[in-house]
Amino acid sequence: MKNFWLLAALMSAQMACAQATSNRTALIIGVGEYGYTGPSSLLGVKHDMASASKIAGAMDIPSANIVYLRDAEATKANILAALKKLGEKTGEGSRAFVYFSGHGTRQKMGDDCVEGLLTYEGGTISHQEFANATKKLATSADKFVTLIDACHSEGVVPPQALTRRLLQNQLTPKFFSKSDRPANACEVVSNMKTRSLLNEVTRIGGLQENFVQITSSRPDEVSLDQPDKGGLATQAMRDCLLGKAKDLNSSGAVSMDEIQQCAQSQINATLKGNTHFSPHHVTVSGNRNLIPVIRPSAQRPAPQTAVVAQASIPAPVASPAMPAANPSPPPATTTPAAPSVAVQPTPPVPVPVLVPVPAPVIVQSPPPAAAVSITPAPLSSTPVPSAPPAAEAAMASLATLKDIEQQRNPRRVVTVSLQKPSLKIGRDSLGLDIKSSHDGHVYLILLGSDAKSFYVLYPNGLDKDNAIKAGQTMRIPKPHWEVKAAGPVGTNHLLVMVADSPRRLSGLTLSEPTANEPFTYALNNLGGRSELIQFLTRETQNGGSESFGAKLISVKEVK
Repeated sequence: MKNFWLLAALMSAQMACAQATSNRTALIIGVGEYGYTGPSSLLGVKHDMASASKIAGAMDIPSANIVYLRDAEATKANILAALKKLGEKTGEGSRAFVYFSGHGTRQKMGDDCVEGLLTYEGGTISHQEFANATKKLATSADKFVTLIDACHSEGVVPPQALTRRLLQNQLTPKFFSKSDRPANACEVVSNMKTRSLLNEVTRIGGLQENFVQITSSRPDEVSLDQPDKGGLATQAMRDCLLGKAKDLNSSGAVSMDEIQQCAQSQINATLKGNTHFSPHHVTVSGNRNLIPVIRPSAQRPAPQTAVVAQASIPAPVASPAMPAANPSPPPATTTPAAPSVAVQPTPPVPVPVLVPVPAPVIVQSPPPAAAVSITPAPLSSTPVPSAPPAAEAAMASLATLKDIEQQRNPRRVVTVSLQKPSLKIGRDSLGLDIKSSHDGHVYLILLGSDAKSFYVLYPNGLDKDNAIKAGQTMRIPKPHWEVKAAGPVGTNHLLVMVADSPRRLSGLTLSEPTANEPFTYALNNLGGRSELIQFLTRETQNGGSESFGAKLISVKEVK
């Protein structure tokens, strides 16, 4: 679709660092010293507590919303009570993070064996008990993330060998068996009950898409504690969440799947050449596409300069795929057509230039001033971590929209009906009907067929009332404006999102859209894609619900 209004904005450091009020919460539990003889001390737990705190901070959880339980505080009764209280404190549609570092265990239950977390006084919290205590969290939070750095198996290594390895490598297995040796039900890993916390969470009404379970090892593996640094899994997850993980598909954010790959590589490197321990494997179940952390501003690509320009009809060879916005005011008030401008780079310095051209598209305001040049401010010299190989623009930008869609809450159902699945260039206009299961605010994000930019089609400077009621059908565009197909031939991708809380447009641009500059946009580069994800998934006003429903659709343009 053709070029319309390009809204200029140089993302300032202050804007990038701005944080919305957050209702996110966390519970961080660490048991390094036990209140009875038997379990070995885990000297690295004190470091794990600090690492988990950093992870919570990266997830935008305010320090005031983090609860800590350490050693003697971490009894079974206290942990279960804290989990229930966390559910009461976490706002509807917010996010919660629960972390545990300590020994895992197994014990007989009838003829079977149940695994769980070993508490300070020797109690066991099974997956079922953990899930029951977090029922409110699992059913009301937008996203619920758990990271358990403990193991439930000795693997296949005899106890004597484990002790010898401990002395030689300063690595402590994070497991203590409560079962009697003759009770072989607890020696057969495949005979476990309630092995999956995910299964228990879904049993009580949680949704797989809203839950992430991260465990430090597979069921038959030993997780390891490093006395001077903490658990190997915690160290790796911390480093990868804080920026080490690569954005492998160049979507603008890193998913849990990409973070897991990063963490596993770090564990493999740490234990490379170790003759006593082979690497244990971090596992992630639930929503592997969850984006837990938006890239820290210091690690995002340098801010980009965008341009304010009116709609134009460029030469066919350079025709960008964007919509032409045609406001439809009453005939009596129509003003003379304003000349349009095209955006062209002037080498060798990429300075956007505004050049008047005929054939106006938007008739809404008096003629603009003569052509001007806009010179971008110097780019930030802040070091940026090496980026992965650049993905093809169209694939990367589509991955961005898919990443955003994967953050949706399935409890929010959005239905979209296209009036026409394909549009004839120069003749047809975009039209769709939107229906939502919940009250919310509608956002339309367009990726044109040339994949150069993302456009916020709605709300816009001509229509800012984007509220929708549950069960209501909204027709877009509204009668007083339209989005007309203007080429080139290809497929446009449109993300339709209904958010519980309005998004802060200031999180995407320095100025809001107006009638003269109706549409905001984000450049289709790594920085622009990151800012778009931040805007849609995180920039809620006043710490409101983060939940949203979303639907990704395609619209073809044909001759």
